[in-house]
Amino acid sequence: MIRWLKIVRAELIRDLKISVRYPLDLATGIFILYVLFMGLFMGAKLLAGNQALAGNLGGVVVGYTMWFFAIMALNTMSMDIESEARQGTLEQVALYAPDFVGLMWVRAATHLTYGAGAVIILSLLIQATTGHYLMLSWRTLVPVVVVLVLTVAGLCGFGLILGGLSLVFKRIGQLSALVQFSMFFLAYTDLAQVQPPWREVVAHLPLARGVHILKSLLVDGSAPAEMTLAVAIGWLLLDSLAYALVGSLVFRMCERVARSQGLLAHY
Repeated sequence: MIRWLKIVRAELIRDLKISVRYPLDLATGIFILYVLFMGLFMGAKLLAGNQALAGNLGGVVVGYTMWFFAIMALNTMSMDIESEARQGTLEQVALYAPDFVGLMWVRAATHLTYGAGAVIILSLLIQATTGHYLMLSWRTLVPVVVVLVLTVAGLCGFGLILGGLSLVFKRIGQLSALVQFSMFFLAYTDLAQVQPPWREVVAHLPLARGVHILKSLLVDGSAPAEMTLAVAIGWLLLDSLAYALVGSLVFRMCERVARSQGLLAHY
């Protein structure tokens, strides 16, 4: 337990130092995503008009912000491993960690804790630009935080699958990009408009159900019925646990393959 606490402390200090020493990289990433949103927003405004877009603007803000969270979660689990392999430090990390999968979850938690600040900044910039602010209240604060944590946990579990593949194949940048753009479509999928039985299939995919619940909490400004919300969060919990379990198992299998073939020491 003490060793894991030291690892958590080390990862927190590591992420903090990276953020302090390379602030331009973080600022540029936020700026690029902001410019991309403005391009999408202005394009939709020209095509659909102000009135057509006004009713959907809150959902657009929520979906885009959660897509940013998804990118960070997936990159933490896959791109960081690829970066470690390129730097030649992957084997050292794998040998030092008492459990490689556990280390990845710790890294995800610490990285996304700091990343939440960037998400808040991006969200505030978007809301200030569009003039549409999300209806966050004390009543909905706790459900929003719970849904955020569960959604991101499921994304991290899904990202572990990509992380395991990067251990074996080293370079999966194109696959990661494909998955990230797929998440973009899931972030903007309106489950109410999807016809059954495909609705249930799409709802179990990463990000879709979490964004749907957040829209119901933040766009209207009032929480849904307690029973409806509890059932929705219950399904989200099961989905996230499933992704976390499957992702961890796939990562362990890929780790065994990488260790047996000596792939951790080479790029």
